[in-house]
Amino acid sequence: MTTTHQFSALPPFWGDHVIDVKTWGNGQKIEPADMRRYVSDVLQGLMAPPACRRTVADVAAQQKSAGAYHVLQLDKPGMGTGAMHSFDSTGGQMSKDPFKIHAPLDGLYEVSCGVVVRAVSGSLGFVAVAMNKNQTAGSTIAATSFCRTGAGRTSAAEKVGAATATIPLAEGDFVSVAVHSDTDFCFGDGSFAQFVSHVDLRWVGVKP
Repeated sequence: MTTTHQFSALPPFWGDHVIDVKTWGNGQKIEPADMRRYVSDVLQGLMAPPACRRTVADVAAQQKSAGAYHVLQLDKPGMGTGAMHSFDSTGGQMSKDPFKIHAPLDGLYEVSCGVVVRAVSGSLGFVAVAMNKNQTAGSTIAATSFCRTGAGRTSAAEKVGAATATIPLAEGDFVSVAVHSDTDFCFGDGSFAQFVSHVDLRWVGVKP
């Protein structure tokens, strides 16, 4: 009986995105080129999958009015108060838009966000956070979101909320986050160094 072994080569994170599969028969020699194409690419993909984490903080201009969902505008990786905690492993392909994080190739992605909001004045009431894909308007992000959650109080004037989900994305798809409050609020305040929100997108597997 012949034993066969399969290795699937993960595609590069830009360029040719076709997953290639090779089958070896029992005793068949594996050439150096095979190791590069079918084996080391898999290991590299597991060690350094496409991933992007972007933060937002200390942006006074992001004060928002009550009663509507507002899309979170993100700093570029390496910029803003959260710079030390942000990155884009694709060199900017995932972070090319201020309101979105893009998927550089087909795959199963884990997306997460942590949002800190603060009342412009007084106390915060109800606060909700929504995540969605391929939507740009706050109202649509909320209406068809794949994940939506409330935010809990850390103080009378501040609330925090977090959410995570694993979803399939095609190359070029993007995720965005919108926040709603029944009190005027802001995403950033220069008086509070710990006031950092984030959105994170990372490739975790082959698209189902």
